[in-house]
Amino acid sequence: MKIFILGVFYFLRCFTLGAQEISTDSLQFNPNIDSVAEKLVAMAMINARISGSENVAGAAEYEFKRARTSWLNNVAVAGNLNELSLKQGSAANPLNQSTQFPRYNIGVVIPLGLFINNGKQTRAAYYRYEAAADNVRVEQQNIRKEVLIKYEDYLMNKQLLALQQSALQDAKILLSRHEEKFAEGNITLEQYTATNKQYNSEKVRVINLIRELKVIVAELEALIGMNIEVALDQISRGQGPASK
Repeated sequence: MKIFILGVFYFLRCFTLGAQEISTDSLQFNPNIDSVAEKLVAMAMINARISGSENVAGAAEYEFKRARTSWLNNVAVAGNLNELSLKQGSAANPLNQSTQFPRYNIGVVIPLGLFINNGKQTRAAYYRYEAAADNVRVEQQNIRKEVLIKYEDYLMNKQLLALQQSALQDAKILLSRHEEKFAEGNITLEQYTATNKQYNSEKVRVINLIRELKVIVAELEALIGMNIEVALDQISRGQGPASK
């Protein structure tokens, strides 16, 4: 019965501290938080994933431009010069000279399939370029979504960690008191063991939250390409992505 009462007391204590830690305003929509998130998104727009897809799109654009003029590679111009007729003077035998005409000739060779296949190849190159350009936009949208989600997770886990650390501190105080009471023989071993178990449980929750926060920070920093605390400091001082 005493353990149950202590448990109720501890729960009410944690709930009160939690209510004090998070005000009503912090749970409402905050446009300032969104503006910070948007600036983090702007920082993430130089992510290697985006630049890589932009390079692929640039290569596809050059391939498309090359395909539009590639038909010239299939056109052959051939010429023939009659050297003997050039060496003959104006006083040469008209009969012999007449047999050497024409003095030169030029021909153009155009494959029959050029007008059909070249258009198809050009359209195929254009569609590859368009697909690569679409991939750039999709990658930008994905980066934006990931940054916004990770930043919200970052804020949430920081608040949860602060609450859990407060609960851990209360559990530690309660454990210290029960250690004294147990040493004096005022509580049973079961009561002391239950308090110690509760303290360890709160400590495990803190450790898990710290790990989750570190993972989120690592993922967010990989997106924006810099330390999150440095990025937030730059944003608070009004510096943009170019300051990186």
